[in-house]
This record gives sequence, C-alpha cells and structure tokens, in this order.
Amino acid sequence: MTLTLYAHRLSQPCRAAEILLRELEVPYEWYEVDFANGQAREPWFADHINPFKSLPAIAITAPDPEPDAGTGESESFLLAESHAIQHHACRTAKNQDAAQRWYPGDRDPRRSAQIDQWMAWHHNSIRRFDSFHAIMNLHLTLPMLKYEIQDTQIRPLQEGLKSGLSMLESHFERQGMGDSSAPTLCGDEHPTLADLSMVCELYQIVAIGYRFKGYPRVSQWIETIASRPHFKDVSAEILDQGRTIREQSGNYLDLENAFT
Repeated sequence: MTLTLYAHRLSQPCRAAEILLRELEVPYEWYEVDFANGQAREPWFADHINPFKSLPAIAITAPDPEPDAGTGESESFLLAESHAIQHHACRTAKNQDAAQRWYPGDRDPRRSAQIDQWMAWHHNSIRRFDSFHAIMNLHLTLPMLKYEIQDTQIRPLQEGLKSGLSMLESHFERQGMGDSSAPTLCGDEHPTLADLSMVCELYQIVAIGYRFKGYPRVSQWIETIASRPHFKDVSAEILDQGRTIREQSGNYLDLENAFT
C-alpha cells in the first residue's frame, strides 16, 4: 500500500495532516500542489484526486492484484479534508497505542466525542477568522495599499478571532491550568487531533510575529504543541515565509498589540 499526501506546507490543514502521519510513523509520499496558482483546480487533480479542489488530500493505492494480467491497474482509496484524513490515520495506523492517544475512537467514546466537539468548533471560530491570506495580500501589494488592507481586512479578522481566543483562555482556566502546567483541550497530558488542528491554525500568524499577550494560557498551549519535533520540522516553511513577511511588511502590522 502506498499513501500519497497531496498538500502544501503553507496550508494549516495540510501541516496538521502531515504532522500526524509523522507522529504515527505512517509512511507516505509527498506531492506538493501549488494551490496559490490554481493547481488544485486542474483536471488531473480536480477530476481524479479531489473533486472538492482543496488541500490536503490523500490517495492510498494498493498493488495490482493480478500483475500478470497486464492491465497495469491498481485500486485507490481517495480522501479529502484534513479532519477526515486525521481520523482515518488514527483508525488505520499500525501503532494503535500512539494513535489512540491522539484519537481513541470506539475505545473511549466520551473522550472521542470531546475531541469531535472541539474539531467541529474549530471550523466556525478559529479557522473562520484566518487572517493569513489577508496578510499575504498586504505583503504582496503596493505600499500605498498596505494600510488600507490592514484596516479593512486584517483588523476585522483579528477582532473576530478574539472571541475564539477568549473562549479557549476561559476553557483552560476552568480546567485549572496554572502557569506551570501545559494545557490541552481535553485536559490530558497528550495532545489530541483537536489540539493539533487548532494550533496549526494559530501558528500561521505566530510565525509572522504576532503574540497572544492577552491570552497567556493559549500562548502556552501553542508553545507546547509547537515544540514537538515533527511540528517543528513540518512548520519550517511557514516560519521562513513568516520571517519574510515580518522583515518586509512588519512596519504595517501591529505585531505586538493586536492580541493584548
């Protein structure tokens, strides 16, 4: 069986899926899809890999069961959407001890339900106010338009994100997490798929230089998850991109005070 991951490391959901595959020691082949230039909409991808035309996607290909027949055909299982890919990886990984720490499935329905709850909430809160694309617009546009993009696109998204950050900060506080303990969404020592997905989302702007000063428990949570070796390896490209944005457009961004 060969698993191919179609993705791009500047995408938050792609990084979450790839980090998990590495955490679970699932072998995979990497195929970078240039989504910014529309490659995900090209027929080879949209018609044969993922009709949603989004990233990430995986193709799991089984060897031809009758190689002597000369058909050259093989059976593929195709799957899109980062959350679905992560759930599937946990269900099918050979190392089930590791997989069930991330998502226990039927072995612990209540904990799985908690994880599912946070992953569902993620879409309409943290991910809904993703400002990275607006920041990229600012980075790539003419100087005369940078302040307008900051005022009309970036700040409204940041204000919207604060509601989710406040929710997370209060959640960690209710769990009794102190300054010396590392929070996770379900209160366990080991992070879950929900932690991974949301921290990948927020790390997108942390890489640029934003700091969540008004949300110390959220900051500690991000730092804890982001310190994992596979997270750091897969996030190298977004750190490089963030550094470029900060160096070239940092004067237009309220990096220090946006989330006080």
